[in-house]
Order: sequence, then C-alpha cells, then structure tokens
Amino acid sequence: MINDKNYLSEGKLPWRLLSELLELLPSEDVDLVMGPRIGEDAAVIRLKDGFLVAHADPITTATAMIGWLAVHVSANDIAVRGVKPRWFIPVVMIPAKTSIETMKKIFMDMAEALRSIGGIVIGGHTEVSPDLSHPIISMTAIGYTRGRVIFTRDAEPGDRVIAIGPIGGEGAAVIATDFEKVLIDRGVEPGIIVEARKYIKEISVVDKALRIKDYVSAMHDPTEGGVLQALREIALASGNDIIVDKRKFPIDSTVKKITDALGLDPLKLLSSGALIATVPPRYLEKIESILQDLGEKYSVVGEVVEGKGRLLLVDDEGETLIDNDIVDEIYMVWKNNLFQQQL
Repeated sequence: MINDKNYLSEGKLPWRLLSELLELLPSEDVDLVMGPRIGEDAAVIRLKDGFLVAHADPITTATAMIGWLAVHVSANDIAVRGVKPRWFIPVVMIPAKTSIETMKKIFMDMAEALRSIGGIVIGGHTEVSPDLSHPIISMTAIGYTRGRVIFTRDAEPGDRVIAIGPIGGEGAAVIATDFEKVLIDRGVEPGIIVEARKYIKEISVVDKALRIKDYVSAMHDPTEGGVLQALREIALASGNDIIVDKRKFPIDSTVKKITDALGLDPLKLLSSGALIATVPPRYLEKIESILQDLGEKYSVVGEVVEGKGRLLLVDDEGETLIDNDIVDEIYMVWKNNLFQQQL
C-alpha cells in the first residue's frame, strides 16, 4: 500500500521538509548577507559598496499572459526588499506542438512588462520540453542598491500590519482567463469575468513598495498561498506572532464573486499585486498618506506581537491558530478537474 505521507502534494514544500533540504546545500559565504531562508523574498549579496539582490520564481498555474506574470511576480520580490528590479533571466519551457504565434505572444508580454518597470533581459534559456500540458516560465530578477535592504525578519512587536491592493486579484484574473466556461456554468455574469481579467494588469507592487520602503519594518508580497501564507512567512521569519482580523481585509466584490462561485478562500489565493507591510506606529500616518495619494486600497488588519512565529486569525467565531502549510486555492481549480470542464 502506498503511504501518502511519503509523497508531496501541490504547492510549496512543507516548511520542515524545505528546511531539511536547504541544509543539504552549501550556502556559506562571507559576502552572502541573506541566503536561502523560509519567509525571505530574495538573496542579498554584498558587492563592493552595495548589495546585489536576486530572486527566482516560476509561473506554473496560469496559461494566459505568463510572460507578463513571470516578469512582475519576480520583480515584486526584489521591490519588497526596497530595491528596484533591473535585470531579468527567463527560462521558458513550452510543450511540443506550441505554435510560433503563442511563443511570440509570450515574449511580447514579457517585453511589455519589462518596459513598464524599466527592466531588461540579460540572458536566459528557451526549450520545447516533453510531457508539459502548458508553458512554464521560471524568471530570475536582480537589483542593486547602496542603501537599506529590507528583510522579512525585521517585523517588530508593536508594528501594525497593513494589507494593500487587490487581495486575491491575481488568482481571480487567472481563473477568469483560463476557466471562463466553468465560471459561466456556475452562474457568474460575463461582465464580472471581464472585470476580473483586468487584475492581471495590476500585479506589480514595484511602485508602491519603493514609495513606502523608508517607513516600513518589513514587506512581503503574497503570491502562492495568498495573504495568509505571506503573513505566516513574516511571522516565521521574524520569530514574532502576528494577529490579524479576517473581517478587516479589503476584498473586492469582483474577487468575491469569482471565489464564491468556486468555493475558494480569497485569503488563500494568488495575490501578486497585493502587498503586506509591517509598519512602526510612528510611521502609520505617513504610510496611509502615501497610499491615499497613490489611490491604493488598504486596511490596517492587525499587529505584530511577541511570540513564537505564529499566525492568529480573528473572525466572528473567535481566534484561530493558522499553523499548517497553506496550499493555494488555485490548485483546487485544477485538482477538481475543472480544466477538463473548461475544454
């Protein structure tokens, strides 16, 4: 009999297993300021009088606009370090029988995204790979600074927790683009599907992250696992507890309609374009002023407190400890064979 405990499921690796695997890899170097560590967004390398910041991220759960997504998702992880992303290295893997038109679209989308943030491609790799059902891109983003680098671990007790931007928007856009037929069958109006797709153009946090970087203790962009996973990673990296009120998260009505139709939790859904920041109380008013000037939706959802690196979620039923690895809700769409229904 096969023991399911010996096999991996979708999503990020369990933290304990990932820690064990990382310990197998050499990562000690006098110039490595921040190496592979759970909860930290990007590596930091001391370089002469400054710091090189680098990060790699794959796009595996979308089929449309993956070139656009690959650039912005990786760029966000540099920006939340307080550093402008500049250089990019894409690895593009596509299934056999992919059309040349599709390939051109992927690269055109990458080009549009790069121009929007002032980035350039400095190398990469492209191949036709066997046994793929859809294209996959792994993107490396790199930036450089002579100033402060922000670490996820720097969240301090007393900091306020702010959720900024379209929570669940990225996931809603992916679902609306890749699973239109399924949504219509579930009673979602076509106009809602059109609106949801627009979130794909709002997934960059580069501008807002760089605008608020001088007033935060930590920033984290919620990608796989959504805002709850991002909050858990901040708690774990900092060694402090984070208490948030589920009722205070700003969920757009369009996202809610998409997620309700499929029985998904927007707080556990792909959320590139949203941003979680921990802010010392003395800077809270300044942060709010900047966000208002940018026209960003935001809410103060909780607080960092002394503890053991845990996430506590408050709602109408009381307080819940979130201590399990969060599998992104997007995988439920694929796991429930909705892709076959779409076809």
